[in-house]
Amino acid sequence: MDLQLTGKRVLITGASKGIGYGIAAHLAAEGCALTLVARDPAGLEKAAAALAARHPGLQVATVAADLGQRDQLGRVFPHLETTDILINSAGAVPRGKLLDTSAEQLREAMDGKGFGAIDLCREAYRHMQARRDGVILNIIGISGERPNPKSVPTSTVNAALIAFTEAVGAISPDDNIRVLGLNPGLVATERTAGLMKPSGSANDAAYAHLTANLPFGRMATTDEIADFAAFLVSPRASYCSGTVYTVDGGARFRA
Repeated sequence: MDLQLTGKRVLITGASKGIGYGIAAHLAAEGCALTLVARDPAGLEKAAAALAARHPGLQVATVAADLGQRDQLGRVFPHLETTDILINSAGAVPRGKLLDTSAEQLREAMDGKGFGAIDLCREAYRHMQARRDGVILNIIGISGERPNPKSVPTSTVNAALIAFTEAVGAISPDDNIRVLGLNPGLVATERTAGLMKPSGSANDAAYAHLTANLPFGRMATTDEIADFAAFLVSPRASYCSGTVYTVDGGARFRA
């Protein structure tokens, strides 16, 4: 299927690894021009070089910025003036129960993933509204719709982003802008493996038991999430806005 994305200018946060990088790779293959945003300059350059090697002629720029810091957030704003598609995929939010989470940790989580994404959405929306064209996709997370008492920060931030996405996306078609969200379940990334399987062979059995009880007996791959994300931001999904789509293989309905 031709997703009709050739030449689209896409800015992706959290793009140096994991889901963000997976989406960047798929959109590079679709002929998009990319701006990659992440905190680590070395990781960004490595990601950009890998994509350029796989796709000769790819237009790819990088912006190193911590989206939880307002002064650094401003580094991204100029790139949004010509962005056709904004994909917010940044935000490594810590896990923990309420009393295991400090006020500072919760505020950092809200600033980095929550307000960072919201501020980028607002800035991108202004330019898209002037052109009467654009798409915003927020990669959020399943804990926002299925709160986890052992992960209060992620549950709280993700729930806020779901509400934000649905509220803005309900009215954005009036400006010919689509605003959507995607809630991945467990995805096989380095970060997920680190959280679910701490180092040490003593955890192997527990990890194997966890994955065996997931839908299809495994986690989702980054390619599966990226495929769906690419479809959502394409003209093939032109009547989709104000909705947050869950991709967890049906896990939330399993006992």
